[in-house]
Amino acid sequence: MRDQGRLVEWFDDKGYGFIQPHDAHKDRVFIHIKDFARTGPRPIVGCALEYLVILDERGRYRAQQATYLKASQVIEHRSKPAQPTSAKRWSAMQVGIVIYIVFMLIASFSKLLPPYTLLFVSLMNVLSYWLYAQDKEAAQLGNRRIPEQTLHIVDSLGGWCGGWIAQQKLRHKTQKQIFDLRTIVTYQDARNILDILEIRTQFIFIVEVI
Repeated sequence: MRDQGRLVEWFDDKGYGFIQPHDAHKDRVFIHIKDFARTGPRPIVGCALEYLVILDERGRYRAQQATYLKASQVIEHRSKPAQPTSAKRWSAMQVGIVIYIVFMLIASFSKLLPPYTLLFVSLMNVLSYWLYAQDKEAAQLGNRRIPEQTLHIVDSLGGWCGGWIAQQKLRHKTQKQIFDLRTIVTYQDARNILDILEIRTQFIFIVEVI
C-alpha cells in the first residue's frame, strides 16, 4: 500500500529517519537512505514523500520505493469536522476502565481483596505503560523490541488499563487491536492472582508472628 507523508526526523550521519503520514492517526514510518527509489538530493526534514509501506522483520512500519513529491502532488489528509452539537462519547474500553478502577477501590477499602492488591495492580499499570513506551522507542530506533507475550502477561496481571492508555496516547500498536477479550483479566485469572497474594500475605503474617 502506497502512502504519503512528510519527513519529520532525519539523521544524515546514520542515513535514516522517520516519516509522519498525512493521516495523524497512523504510526510513524521508518525510512533508510537505501529505501529511495532513485538517487537524488539528500533528504531534509519537511520534504513530502510518497512511499510503499511494509512491515519489516522487526515489526516496524518501513518505507520502500520512496519518491519526492511536488507541492501539487501532495494529498493532504482532511479529518472529519467535529460535531459541535454533541459531546464526544466514551468508548466501551473507557467505561470499562472506570468500572474497573471503582471496583478495585471499593473492594480494597472494604477488605474484600487481600492487602497490597491495589498497590500491585497500580504497579502493573505503571509498568505496562512504561513497557509500551519503551517498545515504541525501540521500534523508532530500530532496536530490539519487547516481546508481545511480555506485554500480554503484564496486561493480564491487571495492567491492561495502563497498556490501553499507552496504546492510545503514544499511537503505538493501534493497528494490531491487541486489546480484546483475551487481554482483559478473566475471573479465573483474577482468582489465581488473588490466591497468590493471599498466600503471600499469610506467609508475611506468619514470619512477623515468629
